[in-house]
Amino acid sequence: MSARKIGFDELNYPSTETVWEGVIIEVTGSSVVIDLKGRMGRLEVPKRLVITQYELQVGQEVAFLMSYPEVLEEQPNEKYVSALAAYHQRMRAIQAKSKRNFKKGENTDESQKD
Repeated sequence: MSARKIGFDELNYPSTETVWEGVIIEVTGSSVVIDLKGRMGRLEVPKRLVITQYELQVGQEVAFLMSYPEVLEEQPNEKYVSALAAYHQRMRAIQAKSKRNFKKGENTDESQKD
């Protein structure tokens, strides 16, 4: 699958937009994490996508329109699969290095003393 913009008319199913509700559970410098009601999971979005007249705070309720995701093609996009694999490989390397450093005592309180 090439990187292209999908038009509304290319989806197989008509719009199934429904109102989803949730509660803000985390506000960071750049994003908002929403816990969806009904044990439907979590959604993290950039702050710039949240419409509000108030300062964002944990505990505020939100509502929005969302449709169900539709899988576009049977085969995964190899560009994203390989990028994700590379990311996981980098994270494993960082964790392994961190463990090695910790075992050597580089991250202990003793190594911080002058």
